[in-house]
Amino acid sequence: MSVEQGPPPTRQVGRWDHVLTELNALRAARGEPSYAELTRTLIRQRVAEGQDPHAAHISKSSVHDAFRMGRTRLNLGLTRELVRVLGADPALVDHWLATPASAPTGADDEPEVPLDDPGQPVRQVLALMAGCLLLNLAGREFVDFFAFPIYLDMVGTAVVAITLGPWRGAAVGAGTNLIGAIGSGLISLPFAAVNIVGALVWGYGVRRWRLGNTLPRFFLLNVYTALACSAVAVPILLTLVGGQLRGGHDSITALVADPLGSAVAATAFSNVLTSSADKLISGFVALVIISALPAAFRRQVPLIISQDTPTPRL
Repeated sequence: MSVEQGPPPTRQVGRWDHVLTELNALRAARGEPSYAELTRTLIRQRVAEGQDPHAAHISKSSVHDAFRMGRTRLNLGLTRELVRVLGADPALVDHWLATPASAPTGADDEPEVPLDDPGQPVRQVLALMAGCLLLNLAGREFVDFFAFPIYLDMVGTAVVAITLGPWRGAAVGAGTNLIGAIGSGLISLPFAAVNIVGALVWGYGVRRWRLGNTLPRFFLLNVYTALACSAVAVPILLTLVGGQLRGGHDSITALVADPLGSAVAATAFSNVLTSSADKLISGFVALVIISALPAAFRRQVPLIISQDTPTPRL
């Protein structure tokens, strides 16, 4: 008696199958090295770039999974690393991503970028966070000494938020205002919220919303950060310090108070103006600092100066 056979099972088609087809074809063209061999080579490659051997470790199953078809998410940094392990230019990945077949159609389909990379050695992470905290405090002192109408107390926040994740950046930002209260008094404490918001916008902006891929997008990210910070800072200024701003800010507020006819509007205008200048300077200074960090801090960050990213598109 014959048994009627149903249709063969169909494989789930993933959003990134076109990219993974190219990756598997590249592996086949290199003689299909085993996943164990690819894993060993990848670890050696990471160590050679200065990454701690413990942090450089990756399991064979993770490498095997990176080639698996039917995926709905893609670890962009790991894919680029594997392309380089296979002897090709990591920029190939960007070419594959640019094809319509692999273009995402929703937020869940974006290449996966860790928001707080756990792969960094704890010692290096703490050293970078401590250094950036000191950088923020130095910026505060510099501005206070010369009475500049900007802040410069968030450069380190931006560096950490982009390279280590938004919440680690928020920790550095909050720490800046907590320690800064020693010199400037308790009024520094509520402004920790401004530093935290800046960290979250910079961090999520680069790592989730991919606003660091090109110079124009990074410029806009700093403007968005300034607006978000002002949205938090202005109510604090009006509620706790009567709209008084430090140094050169007061002169800007006084200059526009009569034309605007409102102290609230003048305070908001002054803060948005100075915050925009401050965040643009801080963001691009942070970009220069990040470019000088070890490659391990930039490997999975989708930033224009990232090691695996091709020449910036203007």
